[in-house]
Amino acid sequence: MSEFMCFSAKENRTTIPGKLVSGRYRQPFGYRVKRSKGTKDFYLTMTLHGKGLFHNGSETCECPESEITLITPGTPHYYGTPEHTVWEFNWCHFVPKEDWLALLQLPETIKGIRSARVDSAKDWLHIAGAFNNLIQYNEESHLFSERLAVNALEEILLLISKNALETHLRMDSRVEETVKLISQHYKKSFNVPELAARVNLSASRFAHLFKMQTGESVMDMLNKIRLRQSRKLLETTSLTIAEIAEEVGFNHPFYFSRQFAAFYGTPPAVFRKHILHTMN
Repeated sequence: MSEFMCFSAKENRTTIPGKLVSGRYRQPFGYRVKRSKGTKDFYLTMTLHGKGLFHNGSETCECPESEITLITPGTPHYYGTPEHTVWEFNWCHFVPKEDWLALLQLPETIKGIRSARVDSAKDWLHIAGAFNNLIQYNEESHLFSERLAVNALEEILLLISKNALETHLRMDSRVEETVKLISQHYKKSFNVPELAARVNLSASRFAHLFKMQTGESVMDMLNKIRLRQSRKLLETTSLTIAEIAEEVGFNHPFYFSRQFAAFYGTPPAVFRKHILHTMN
């Protein structure tokens, strides 16, 4: 049994998936995090000095200097600083846009945890610079800070993907086709057997392949697509909450409000008031 299993009896708080959060930590031996059920977002780390250890409930891997680690949604994870070192790393929790998914196809080191090593000093400096920008924008609170942070994160993912191009694992065309379909027709009611039949796969094989490639189930992704679209409508239209719920494919306004609050950390009506206040 890995030492990570006894790191702490206390469960760490999970993140709000719709909120992009980032930072930089410098942690000595004894630092530990436990999320036995994982999170609903991706977790990206970039080790600057020292090394970290990651555990998924059954296997352990290291994240040494010059290495990127990506934990997929729902992956149980325990991580921290091993003995005789200090771990300094950048980190970010995020839900990817649909067109970012191909950038996340890094080699899987252990189940649910992907990684990439950056040996080029030039590429490493570029990624570190973009990460610095991400952290800075994430700390600001002006009208454009969130969009700038999202742009910085996309730059990070593009640079990581560029560096890993030779070993890059392309997304399966059937998964790409499905992502495109649900992104364009998110208002429709889909189910796994129907989507599997479209790409000539059994429902079980399709569900496994989609989760393996994207890090989450197709229904979870569809839900997030709908919630992101609902946010745009809250920001740019005067539609009522009930009208927005219907527009993005939710059958009941109350269920929509609950899902929105779980994803963004605040109910849609409160979110809209905050946006209007920020703009004024």
